[in-house]
Amino acid sequence: MEKAIKKLEVPNTQCQDFPLAGVLNEINPELIKLLQQDRIFPKPLLVCSGGTSSRCTAKGHWTLDLRDKYRSIICYPKKNEVQIEAGVKMESLINLLTSKNKSFPIGLSGNTGVGYILSGGISPLSRKYGLAIDNLLEIKGVWANGERFQLAKPINTVIRKEQLEWKGLCGAASFLAIITSLKLRVQERNPILIWEETLNPYNLAEVIMSAEGWPNFGSLYWSWEEKIKVFGVFEIEDESTLNKINLILNSLPFASSNKTYIINNIGMIPPIKSENQINQELKKYSEVVGLLGKGWGEQAHQIIYKLEKLIKQRPDKNCSISSQQLGGHTAQIPKNETSFIHRESVWKPWITASWTPGDIKGKEKSLKWLENVWEFLEEVCPGVHLAQTHPHLPWHRKEMDAAFGNWIYKLKELKSSCDPKGILPPV
Repeated sequence: MEKAIKKLEVPNTQCQDFPLAGVLNEINPELIKLLQQDRIFPKPLLVCSGGTSSRCTAKGHWTLDLRDKYRSIICYPKKNEVQIEAGVKMESLINLLTSKNKSFPIGLSGNTGVGYILSGGISPLSRKYGLAIDNLLEIKGVWANGERFQLAKPINTVIRKEQLEWKGLCGAASFLAIITSLKLRVQERNPILIWEETLNPYNLAEVIMSAEGWPNFGSLYWSWEEKIKVFGVFEIEDESTLNKINLILNSLPFASSNKTYIINNIGMIPPIKSENQINQELKKYSEVVGLLGKGWGEQAHQIIYKLEKLIKQRPDKNCSISSQQLGGHTAQIPKNETSFIHRESVWKPWITASWTPGDIKGKEKSLKWLENVWEFLEEVCPGVHLAQTHPHLPWHRKEMDAAFGNWIYKLKELKSSCDPKGILPPV
C-alpha cells in the first residue's frame, strides 16, 4: 500500500483532524488486488470525493481520496449529457455547464462531490427536474469485491440483476462500490430569481404553507439558528413565468419587504451561512441528520411553535434546524426504481448538532439535542435521507431502517454479493 498520510485536507473539520491509517488516491491494479484478497484493514475503507461528509475519514482507517486524479468533465451539449469523474465537485460541474448554457440540479453547496449525486441529490431545482439520481444515465466503477462494472440506466427489457444493481447504486452506492465516473442528463440553463428574507416563526409557518402550493419551478429552503433565514428559488423560463413568480411573492403577507435578485446559474445560490459568518466562527465539529416527510399543511404553525422551543434549548449556538422542499417531479418517479424510496416527500428537514473540539460534555449535549428534535419531527417526517451516515453513533440502525424501509433486506442481499468481505461501510 502507499505511504501512509496521517491527515487529509477536507472541508469537514471533524474528518480533517482524524489520525488516519493512510490515504490512497488511485484505483489501480494494486488496490483491485487488495479488494479481491480482502487485505484492507481496518474495515471499512472510506471514500472521499468532496469531503463534506463526516464519514469521508475515520480514526485509524484508510481513505480513498478521488479528488486529485479523477477530475475530468466532458460535456456533450447537443446530446444534453455530461460525463464526470468521481473527484469532480459540484461547483466545477456547474461552472463548466454554464459555459455551455446548460444546467444540472446541484444542491445548496458547491463543495460536495459525486456523493451528493449518489446519495440521492436534493436540489432547489428538484421539483422541476427530479433528484440528481433521476438524471443519471450511466455509472462506472468497481464493486467492493474488486470486479469492474459499467451500467447504463435500465430499460424495461433489462435483466433483473442489472435492475437491482442500478437501484442499489442510485441512493446506496457508498455501501456497494467505488464509483469512478457518471454520465448525467443535463438541462438548458435558465436565470433564477432568488427571494431572500429573515422571518419570525409565525411568518415562516405561513410561507411553508404557501410554498406547498407553488408551481414546480419554485422551491423553498430555510435555516434556523438565532434568526430564521428563508430563501425562495424560482427558475425563470420566460416572461409569463416571471409574472407568476411576482404574483406568488406579492401574495405573501409580508410582501412589502420582499428582497429579490436574479442569479445566472444554480451554483450562485446563496448559502445557508455567508462566508463572513463561516470565517468568524471558531472551529466546530458537527453531525447532521436529514429527515423526509410529506407536506405539513395546517400543522405548520404547530410544528414551528414546537421547533421554536427546541431552538431555545440549543446547547451550542451553531446547532440548527433547516429544511428544503421536494415534491413535483421527484414524486413522479416510481419508488422501486432507486434506493430513494420516499418519493412522496415534500420536506427534507435536517438537524445539525455542533460542538467545540475536545468538549466531550458539549458533544453529548448537542447530540442529545439532535435526538430530541428528531424524535419530535419523525411523526411528520418519518423517513431519512442518507446524505451522511453514522455507523459510529448509536442511532445508525434507526437511520438505516428509516432510509430504506423494506428495501433494506434486498439491499443487504445485494451487498452480500457485491461486497462479501464487508470492505465498504456496513448496511
